[in-house]
Amino acid sequence: MITKSRGASRLAAGLLAVMALSACGGGGTAGGTASGGGSGDGASTLRVWFPGNLAEEISWVNDKLVPAFEAEHKVDVQVEFVDWANLATRLSTAFAGGTAPDIFGHGNAAAAGYAANNRVIALDDYLAKLPDSDVKDLTFLDQGKVGGKQVIMPLRGFGHLLAYRTDLFQEAGLDPASPPATWQDLRAAADKLVVRDGDRITRSGVIFPADDPTSMSQAFGSFLFQAGGNFADESGTTITWNSDAGKRALQFLAEFYTGPKAVSTGLGEATSGAGAQHPLVTGRAAMAVIDEATLKSIHEQAPDVAAKIKLAPPLKDTTAASFGGAGNGLFISADSGHKDQAWQFIEFLLKPANAKAYVQAVGGIPARASLATDPDLAAQQYIKPYMDAAAQFRGNPNIATWTQQREALAKQIEAVLRGKTPAAEALDRAASEAAALAKQN
Repeated sequence: MITKSRGASRLAAGLLAVMALSACGGGGTAGGTASGGGSGDGASTLRVWFPGNLAEEISWVNDKLVPAFEAEHKVDVQVEFVDWANLATRLSTAFAGGTAPDIFGHGNAAAAGYAANNRVIALDDYLAKLPDSDVKDLTFLDQGKVGGKQVIMPLRGFGHLLAYRTDLFQEAGLDPASPPATWQDLRAAADKLVVRDGDRITRSGVIFPADDPTSMSQAFGSFLFQAGGNFADESGTTITWNSDAGKRALQFLAEFYTGPKAVSTGLGEATSGAGAQHPLVTGRAAMAVIDEATLKSIHEQAPDVAAKIKLAPPLKDTTAASFGGAGNGLFISADSGHKDQAWQFIEFLLKPANAKAYVQAVGGIPARASLATDPDLAAQQYIKPYMDAAAQFRGNPNIATWTQQREALAKQIEAVLRGKTPAAEALDRAASEAAALAKQN
């Protein structure tokens, strides 16, 4: 946990001090005048929780964003960075104890759950006060809606793309200027790039997100979309991941890791944001499906190898697509007594200059479409390819039980990738568990 408050030295004190949570009351309505409640420290204090502990984000938020906002709005902002692993539990405890922050960040997948439990407010009234051109420029707004209402303001987008080593392509007789475009291309390239020592794979032809079951489900999601399938129907009420497209997608993914023709290793290895230790950098993989934050860490920690890495557009079976879309964003707590100031903070963060600076610090696709042509961002090889592919990224359904359903799916996918369960059986089993979860909730 990393905190920041006005009056303390900016980043150093924030990294060293662990501040006690202030008591907070309730009250306040969207668009109303803030008074009391929320942070419990008086109307001049706004409490904000950001997820994660990325040093660049902490530095930019504490040293740049917050001081500029405080100077313009005469509001004291108390920032706390909460590890992703502890975020859900910390929020549950804070809401139960009446100590929830005024603003909190989370992944887009959590939006429907917080909305269903009345933990957050709809932001439509605030958005209605912005110029139409400003609203249209906010790239990922639609993905932050639940039941037609805007409940989360995405701060950036993310996506998964196939990265490959150009030097290893040349070594294997492949053309670096012609990366895989289809499933068949991907499999053929992986077969040529894999290196074995007897029965042991010493260099994977390709690896996929596989840090944990959830990331494995995202790897499946890319192939699911490419096969023309989806996790659920348009209403989000009927599970469809066990369609023929889904079963074909998971079987295709599993064959990279299991059976006599396996070309991939590393299930369970932490590769997200691995930088210089990523298998692409160490040479333990010739291709890898990675997100923009991981590519950013490679460019920062291993620039010489990063110069040999290129990215392919989203792959295609029946559809060119990949897992991605709206990433982390900010909610306004329903318990906050400072809703107007909370919206002012979110609006300030999403101003073009700040939206640009945010992705420069954190990585990802900027939240504003107009920034796609910004020369500084376009020059960043860990940002531009993802901006170019933004329209082809697809993500989770915004339904209240999604995170629970995803957990059921993820466990079954891991069993398939480890060769313990057939793909069709696993997806049917996960769909049955998900349907039961939906009924319980």
